[in-house]
Amino acid sequence: MTKVEDAVVAPAPADRKTSPGAGARVGGGTSRPGRRRGLTGRLNAAVAATPVVFTDAAVVGFAIWTLLYHLNLGLNLRPSVIFLAWVVLLPVAAYVAWRFRRRDAVVSRAADEAVAAPAEVITAVDRASLLRRYALPVGTAVAAALFAAVGTGTLSWWLAAVLGLVSVVSAWLALSGRGGPAATGAAPAVRETTTTPAQAYVVLAVALAAAYFATLIGRVSLDDVFYVGKSVWVAERDQIPFRDFLFTEGVLPGGSANPPLPSFEVFIGALARTLHVHAASATWYLLLPVLAVFAILALWRLVQRWAPRRPLVVFGVAVAYILLVAYYADALNTYHLPRLTQGKSVFVHALIPLAWVYLTDYLEHRSRRALVLLALLSVASVGYTTTAVILLPLLAAAAGVVLLATRRVRDAVLCFAAASVYPLLSGVLVQVLRGGVEEAAATYSPLLPLRTIYELTLWLGVLGVIGGLAVWWSPLLLRRGAPQQLAAGAALAVTALMVPGLLKFGGDLSGLTAVLWRVPWILPVPALVGVLAVIRLPGLARVNRVLAVALPVVLVFAFYTQGKPMWAGDLVQSKPTWRMPETRKDVSFWIKNLDRPEGLVLAPSTIMRALPQVTTEVRVVLPRDLYLTDYGPETEFSQDRLLLARFADGQPVSIYEVDGAMRRVGVSVVCVWKTNTTVADAARYLGLERFASRKSPGGMYCYRTTAGATPTTGG
Repeated sequence: MTKVEDAVVAPAPADRKTSPGAGARVGGGTSRPGRRRGLTGRLNAAVAATPVVFTDAAVVGFAIWTLLYHLNLGLNLRPSVIFLAWVVLLPVAAYVAWRFRRRDAVVSRAADEAVAAPAEVITAVDRASLLRRYALPVGTAVAAALFAAVGTGTLSWWLAAVLGLVSVVSAWLALSGRGGPAATGAAPAVRETTTTPAQAYVVLAVALAAAYFATLIGRVSLDDVFYVGKSVWVAERDQIPFRDFLFTEGVLPGGSANPPLPSFEVFIGALARTLHVHAASATWYLLLPVLAVFAILALWRLVQRWAPRRPLVVFGVAVAYILLVAYYADALNTYHLPRLTQGKSVFVHALIPLAWVYLTDYLEHRSRRALVLLALLSVASVGYTTTAVILLPLLAAAAGVVLLATRRVRDAVLCFAAASVYPLLSGVLVQVLRGGVEEAAATYSPLLPLRTIYELTLWLGVLGVIGGLAVWWSPLLLRRGAPQQLAAGAALAVTALMVPGLLKFGGDLSGLTAVLWRVPWILPVPALVGVLAVIRLPGLARVNRVLAVALPVVLVFAFYTQGKPMWAGDLVQSKPTWRMPETRKDVSFWIKNLDRPEGLVLAPSTIMRALPQVTTEVRVVLPRDLYLTDYGPETEFSQDRLLLARFADGQPVSIYEVDGAMRRVGVSVVCVWKTNTTVADAARYLGLERFASRKSPGGMYCYRTTAGATPTTGG
């Protein structure tokens, strides 16, 4: 290997501090000093180990819960019983993990000493050689990012996809041409990647700040009616709602939004029941802060393992990217703090980064512990979201391709099996029993345009160019060895699937069209964007000193001016709150406490979305119109509910049609805002009498049927 070639991708001597026997611990743990440590030393060591211990414990703990939950699919025990069994098993699992970690650490240290190599001092750089080797991957990546983020039309997208493929492949060939690990499959020199106490204190401070800030965000997600509503059902009834629980009392099948695989909402409900707190409070006040810490520490672990230098700078820019580029619905970073109580959000922002961490640890250290953690992460992922059934095998395949290219067949098979066996078996089981997974069964939803898919993960415009460069330059910018190889595999997989026609073909073949827009989620985009802040040009020391300050500032400035922060729109509250306006919450509890006749409640759409998050004692006509699609949008079942929702919202409708719909659906109570004169005018004809009134804020009248209504299968 020449000094010229090593200069392009190797960290600077100051960033590669290695010494005999002082290699990196698995997962970035801290090394143990030979002499006794005082209280301060032990405290610092504990703080430095927190990112590894916390994230690994979270993965193992939730994997055990998911295994118990899936076992219970055949036993059908109450969630409270499963939760008790989980609590009993946790100490046993902790002891086994401790013993396994100690035994694995011996092997890891031996591997570190075998592969650690002293830094090579760079004394000269042949710029002509660098230009010949790296001009193609660098230039085509720039062109691909510009065509994808700024261009319009089919031709520009074709050019973006093709140039992106050229960039990744040429980068791989350039790295392989050195005769190093990419070409031979040999274990690369591994620099020390331990978390220092100073770094740990900074990261923990950021994580705790994120945890508190998450509880102040008042952003409402329409999906909360399902996720929180399911937890409320479990907490109040101590039952797992395998069938429909929003429109009916289990009369209808569960629909595509409620497959049996995810265990997350059931866990929250069981936790709330055990602690005797409301499920929504357990969601927003207990779980959300913990999940925020989990996601931030997972990001740090990936940055620490992949960043070529200055990991705190990379981490800081990545956090700024998450916070400042996160407003629009379904954008990648909007699934962070604003929606972290949804299982798919935990999956994309915590488990995907950790999957790359565990793959890196295994490939660099032959760590059995990392392989076991990867397998447990695959179990936990299925418990969070059925999206894992699609994305984890894709992630594992992306890693497997580069391992096969480096003739590491055994590693490719082991890694793919560890990450994919459980999700694939789970997906096959659900396909057989239910005919599909999650939204994938809803064949009504077409594949989103490819540029829209790019926008949801990498954005458009200036931010889209930054995101594209982060992805297509990643094989050149990350720490050499496993990080570069894995990043090349991920970028290659996503870029190939974005070639027009391939993703649609995959959707038609698998029936998973509705969720394939999430394919780019296998890319750890925030971490890759952060790495752009530490780009260094070989042989240009003065320029690099300027870039060290300028790049982070320019990137954060671009995020601030071109993006929209997750708190935009006055969504930050003065104190922790549920994710619904206080008036809406108060009105929902007021309706719950009314002396109501049996039957369904018709109320304004916002209140009908809130009530399932408050209680299962009140059954509403239309929790959310999107979920009607599973039962046929044009059926009488759906059309009646849509008509009644418009009536309760004060929209002009036929009173004669409303009368028939109320009788078919089984409405017994109608609650509307006092400003809704449509209902007041139609009350006599519909046989409604006012029986409750609420003062403002949230002024409302409630009517009950006097002629009686016979509930049908709708309620």
